[in-house]
Amino acid sequence: MSPVPTPADVFRRQARPLLAPEPHNPAVDPPFRLLWEQGINGARLLVHTKLVALTLATRADWTTGHIPDEAQPRLGGLIGLTRLDAGPIVASLTFLEQRFWIERTDRRQRWNEASVRLTAPGPVMRRLLDKARAERT
Repeated sequence: MSPVPTPADVFRRQARPLLAPEPHNPAVDPPFRLLWEQGINGARLLVHTKLVALTLATRADWTTGHIPDEAQPRLGGLIGLTRLDAGPIVASLTFLEQRFWIERTDRRQRWNEASVRLTAPGPVMRRLLDKARAERT
């Protein structure tokens, strides 16, 4: 048997979601924002990208990670909060979106209009949840 999988083998594998398992259960799981920040701090990101990500996290709810509409910083707010130019912020937001760390409610909207929510790559969130559960026992 060949160690290289065929397309049929790949198709038969159970797909693992790229985004974190939904919904987050605050009664059982650790706070989402705590896990999200641990994931961001453990990821290999540029300093500007980490700054933008953690600035977004300061606006999010601790238990669910949801950013209410009135707390959405959008591009103008991020410029004021981070003291960065618009270019690095847009690049960071796009990078975070492509890597499944954040999600725009409508991808057709520009960053100065779009609302975002915190998400997490599935493998990262599973690893952080497993680590948190192991520490609890």
